[in-house]
Amino acid sequence: MPQPSLPQRHQRASCVPCVLLPLLSLIAGLLSAQATFAEDFQGSTHKLSFDDSPLFYSTAEATDPVAKIAKNLRANRAASWKPFHPNFGYLPALLEILNVPASSQMLVFSKTSVQRQNIDPANPRALYFSDDVYIGYIPGAPQLEIAAVDPLLGTVFYTVNQDKDEPVRLRRSNDCLSCHASARSMGIPGFVLRSIDTESSGEIIQATDADPIAHFTPIKDRWGGWYVTNLPPDWLHRGNSPGTQEREGDAAKQRLASISTSPLYPASGSDPVALLLHDHQTHMHNYITRLHLEALKSIAEFGQVRYLDIPIRAFLRYLLFTEEAPLPSPLDPSPEFLGAFQKNAHRDSKGRSLKDFDLHTRIFRYPCSFLIDSEAFRNLPPPLRQTILERLHAILTGEDKHPDFANLSTTDCQAVLEILRDTAPDLTSDW
Repeated sequence: MPQPSLPQRHQRASCVPCVLLPLLSLIAGLLSAQATFAEDFQGSTHKLSFDDSPLFYSTAEATDPVAKIAKNLRANRAASWKPFHPNFGYLPALLEILNVPASSQMLVFSKTSVQRQNIDPANPRALYFSDDVYIGYIPGAPQLEIAAVDPLLGTVFYTVNQDKDEPVRLRRSNDCLSCHASARSMGIPGFVLRSIDTESSGEIIQATDADPIAHFTPIKDRWGGWYVTNLPPDWLHRGNSPGTQEREGDAAKQRLASISTSPLYPASGSDPVALLLHDHQTHMHNYITRLHLEALKSIAEFGQVRYLDIPIRAFLRYLLFTEEAPLPSPLDPSPEFLGAFQKNAHRDSKGRSLKDFDLHTRIFRYPCSFLIDSEAFRNLPPPLRQTILERLHAILTGEDKHPDFANLSTTDCQAVLEILRDTAPDLTSDW
């Protein structure tokens, strides 16, 4: 994700003794490197090595939810013959066995998939997701695309052939890494979100790319190349407009109505709450993976994680939504998506959960990502996980006075603290 360049600092030689120039240059270089590193981790402009020690990404056995299902299907060939839907192929079967709700449906008309030839504004790609599994489906395309969050490896990619004469075979694929292991995914195997204008055919217009896309991105800059349905009229964004800047005209409204009721998909529309959640969640997954790999390398080289102070603080800012873009106006979630998302919510003794929505001015009622209660976070290297939790506790109790967290209210901090103590006792045993 491109970062703002550091400001040019021009000094006139007449103002600085020549003997001090080398020293000032060194100091400026150190400060510049520190600032670059902080921003670099926020958006990541360099790719980390993940195919050698200590991760061995491509050759290591995956243990994500899809890998477990794939192993079971290989062991039981009869179970591999799932129902093949006449309209959707193996999509309904995979949504069921991977526990991914159809109500999470989001529609992307930009040609940003390996199966781009099958995508256009009248035939967008549909995305569905749960807490740790993502499925991509394009009507008429030969394959389903799947990504899953592995607690040790990061994002792992799979495909399933849409062939009724072939059983369900979840094939791991590294072909996606050409895009999904780059600066756009924080330099690790991860997720890539783009907001980009397109031609009327769905071909992307590179010059309009907006990065980064996460919960801190202003709504007005999001969803270029995506459809968004059932939004209040005051939500200005970049979606719903292939080939034109006009987003409110009759043609745009007719196109959106047609897509919302299309029989090509198992659900209707492109859910705005799912899009908001997806924007937060994918970047959070990338953050956890990036920290994991950074920590492994730091421990291998230095025996500790103290050099990760800046990225840890940046991670905590994201975890606690300190830079979240405000919502333009209240939004009502669909009952189907709300029920599916909160089905596995962990609640404290007062009935509160980190999965409770706000949707008035912000996404969640309690400003701490529910993905702290995930296998990926739990499997962070212990020195890193312990450091994060100690600093999180200090922030929530008010002991940490760093200005990065000054906008967190005492009430919210106390609620998050109580929820975590009740719902994640293994993480908070020292709290």
